[in-house]
Amino acid sequence: MALQVFRTKSPDLLIAEAAAPERQMKRTLGPVALTAIGIGAIIGAGIFSLTGTAAAGQTFASRLETPVINFIQAWMSGTGVVFGRAGAGPAIAASFVVAGIACAFAAFCYAELASMIPVSGSAYTYSYATLGEIVAWIIGWDLILEYAVGNMAVAVSWSGYFVQLCDSLFHLKFPLWLVNDHQTATDLLAKGGAVLEAYSSTALPIIAGHSIAFNLPALLIVVRHRLRRVYGEPDQLASVHAERFCGPDEWRGDRVLRVHRLRRGLDDS
Repeated sequence: MALQVFRTKSPDLLIAEAAAPERQMKRTLGPVALTAIGIGAIIGAGIFSLTGTAAAGQTFASRLETPVINFIQAWMSGTGVVFGRAGAGPAIAASFVVAGIACAFAAFCYAELASMIPVSGSAYTYSYATLGEIVAWIIGWDLILEYAVGNMAVAVSWSGYFVQLCDSLFHLKFPLWLVNDHQTATDLLAKGGAVLEAYSSTALPIIAGHSIAFNLPALLIVVRHRLRRVYGEPDQLASVHAERFCGPDEWRGDRVLRVHRLRRGLDDS
């Protein structure tokens, strides 16, 4: 039993399983959409805020937020722990160079693995073929957690930019409770000041004795992104349904006309 959790799958077996009809996925995203998703995953909203804090320095209020390297430095030097990080200043450019080199090597590794195991699954599949089932299981759940947290962080940042854009261009303001989570909304109310002028209303609705607040723009962008990843774009959905109901041979011969008819509900076949 202990050895079974470390069993691996050969690349030939992974390719054969991926070729099974019940496991094949419909390809709905094109090169432009895939490139946009890749760039969006690489360049998140944090690049506009974390760069500034890294260059200027930052002070943390608790030990939980303090980097581990601070405790190591304090232990080696015999001094107190600094709850924060020193500003890197112009030297932050060197960290970008080092990070770029590390990313390039990671890209080479992924390219080699993808050429050896040309199936979907990313790090989960690669770890299953090299390290074993238990490692692949752990990495699979890590990836789910990573994407979930990453999507939420980017969605919240996008929501903030969207609210500011609507206020700057159209002088459109939203209620505080509709564009912030509950913790952020209560913190803003506690601070007060000019920051509350960006909202049309600062009162939090009360339901069953509890104040309510949620970030509606962030929720909508996450739902929109998930629907696109699962079902594809409207044009691609029309193509999938047309091929399903018309048959592949007939579909290939009259594709444009049948998609147009399907959209308008005029296809009787």
